[in-house]
Amino acid sequence: AIAGICNESGRLFGLMPHPEAFLHRTNHPRWTRENLPEEGQGLAIFKNAAAFIRSKDF
Repeated sequence: AIAGICNESGRLFGLMPHPEAFLHRTNHPRWTRENLPEEGQGLAIFKNAAAFIRSKDF
């Protein structure tokens, strides 16, 4: 898997974040300095996927 792309100088051209890793507020790098919700925003990816699958008639 490719997480980022850079040129020969090392300058970053693109970076793929991993929101699925942010499932709980303690996974956020600033969780001790910010008042974050208990559930991380990455959890929405899984909740939305589950809701989509439940809405389909397979």
